[in-house]
Amino acid sequence: MIAMLRGTVVATGTDHLVVDVQGVGYKVHVPSLMLGSPSSDAPRTLLISTIVREDAFLLYGFDSAEARDTFDVLRGVNKI
Repeated sequence: MIAMLRGTVVATGTDHLVVDVQGVGYKVHVPSLMLGSPSSDAPRTLLISTIVREDAFLLYGFDSAEARDTFDVLRGVNKI
């Protein structure tokens, strides 16, 4: 499981960032508040919640452990 990524943001989508980590681009879904953050060449650290399904390997990134942990708790609730 991927728990943390540190790298440079090379692209921004409507709901995700692409983070270059030593030449590998990871698509990381992030909260909308993180999309408006100014981009720079400085490395960025994202705490990751990894979801593996039959048809997808999804990464969700957060700036804090509290935000990631809240997301993980909400994922465990039925019908959310």
